[in-house]
Amino acid sequence: PRPRVAVPRDEDLAPLSPGGRAAFAAAVKQLEAAGVTTAVVDVSPLLAAARLLYDGALVAERYAAVGEFVADHRSAVDPTVARIILAAGRLPAHALAADQERLDRYRVHAYSLLSDYDALLLPTTTGHPDIAEVLADPVGLNSRMGTYTNFVNLLDMAAVAVPAGEADGSPFGVSVITRAFEDQPAIDIAALFTGEQAPHPLPDGGIGLAVFGAHLTGQPLNHQLTDTGARYAGEVTTAASYRLTALRTTPPKPGLVRVGPEAGAAIAGERWLLSPGALGRFLAALPAPMSLGRVELDDGSWVLGFQCDPHAAADGTDITEHGGWRAYLEATSA
Repeated sequence: PRPRVAVPRDEDLAPLSPGGRAAFAAAVKQLEAAGVTTAVVDVSPLLAAARLLYDGALVAERYAAVGEFVADHRSAVDPTVARIILAAGRLPAHALAADQERLDRYRVHAYSLLSDYDALLLPTTTGHPDIAEVLADPVGLNSRMGTYTNFVNLLDMAAVAVPAGEADGSPFGVSVITRAFEDQPAIDIAALFTGEQAPHPLPDGGIGLAVFGAHLTGQPLNHQLTDTGARYAGEVTTAASYRLTALRTTPPKPGLVRVGPEAGAAIAGERWLLSPGALGRFLAALPAPMSLGRVELDDGSWVLGFQCDPHAAADGTDITEHGGWRAYLEATSA
């Protein structure tokens, strides 16, 4: 509901022109206006990791992949590419091992950095050089252009680049960067720059979980879903085979019990999508008398959803006639 996004310090933006820094500041304000909470963090270790792509021994992987081919077809290969790859063949093994160890430390730092945030916002690149400028300094310019992106693949992270205005007469963009497999939060946050709703989950995955009480949107335990990165997937209604009971718990919550169509009714709820890991953590923290099991919906499908131990439900107050937890709360508060 309110994404938390990390942004770099002023000194981390030194590679940008004044116009680029102003455009980035405007992008941060645009996010904040859309309801995002931002906080400044030190991203210098990530920028150091990015430099390993060109300045370190990791380029030895390129020699291992195509070095022999380049050596045998030197005239058919771009001179700059050939020079980089052939030079990598002379790197000592200990240098590669040392850079791989550095990369491991940077990866731990990156995940620790994002532990309190949903994403990191950075400029996508440092500028837009023309062809003549690239030909004059191909390695240096490419390295500078990748200042804020080269670490993403190296640290096994995910990112979405999105336009965010102009700087110095050219397009300006930002990247929303997340941990691996958290592409969807990056897509959701990037969509805030377009003024449009985020696209359907990509990939269309996750495990559906039906909730019927205190975990509904706006209810006191909904944060237990959103804190795991769960995504709201719409309203649902059960088949007419359930009873709903108000339990004596703190905070108040209902219990859903299957009784069959002859004695049951349809109950309103919501469906959320969780990753398998998030669902496991959610289930491990679920207190009695609640449990998760298969719940039949009114379209005949079955989904994972909240259920209640029948013995515990028997001690509560039957509220089935209201058709759902929200309707019950509205009726009792009137």
